[in-house]
Amino acid sequence: MTAKYAMLLSYEGTDFCGWQIQRGTGIHENIKPSVEGIVTGAVQRLCGESVTLVSSGRTDAGVHASGQVAHFSLSSPRAEAHFADGLNDLLPPAIRVRKIQQVPDFFRAQRSKEKQYSYYFQQGTTPLPHLRTQTFWNRYPLAVEPMNEAIQALVGEHDFLGFCGAGAQVATTVRTIHEASVSREAIPPPGHYPPDAFHLVHLTLRGTGFLKQMVRNIAGTLRQIGEGRRPPGDVEKILKSLDRKNAGPTASPEGLWLDKVWYEVDEGTSWLNE
Repeated sequence: MTAKYAMLLSYEGTDFCGWQIQRGTGIHENIKPSVEGIVTGAVQRLCGESVTLVSSGRTDAGVHASGQVAHFSLSSPRAEAHFADGLNDLLPPAIRVRKIQQVPDFFRAQRSKEKQYSYYFQQGTTPLPHLRTQTFWNRYPLAVEPMNEAIQALVGEHDFLGFCGAGAQVATTVRTIHEASVSREAIPPPGHYPPDAFHLVHLTLRGTGFLKQMVRNIAGTLRQIGEGRRPPGDVEKILKSLDRKNAGPTASPEGLWLDKVWYEVDEGTSWLNE
């Protein structure tokens, strides 16, 4: 009797080539491992059978996640009590299984209702060591108000082709953004850093789906607006132009986080929405 499981994952993406296994690369090439490959290997070692992981979506090299979701099937049910602990014992510290649970056979991790991404710009006189791989230090001050004004143009249903990275293979570039904001936040512990000298600029986007490098392209554009190099109204103009050349540069991956993935409320999967 086949049993399907969903897992909730967090990972610090610095040492990985992204979520997806890079096919066709030689074992002697200087290629970083993938999160998918590492987690698949751990499941197979623990369960003693071959599995295929399917995630809610890919994350690029260097990108992090606090709420990635993936599913896989086993040939027979397995006790859940120590499933996550057993996997975490086999995984590197940069990847943790937060929760794992059996789900109905119709569950598909890739069929999410909504996702939320965050991008973090670090502000201060020097980059802080403990945040060097988890945020992007911006040398110049960022004005939050014009950035937040600009990002509001993204709320609603739009064609996001102007913010889509090259090579995306999708049926449509139309997506719906339900929430968008840019805020200033204090540096979290550990340590104490005066908020007038050090802080984070936090970009948040929550919507039905996201295109290749869409959030990073938006972040790169907002960075230019925050630095005063372009007006807030440019975001709406980029949307209407449907031309990626009009947007700002792609922001560095270390500032990007996949925060959370939501699903329709079905019996056995509501815990993923908590």
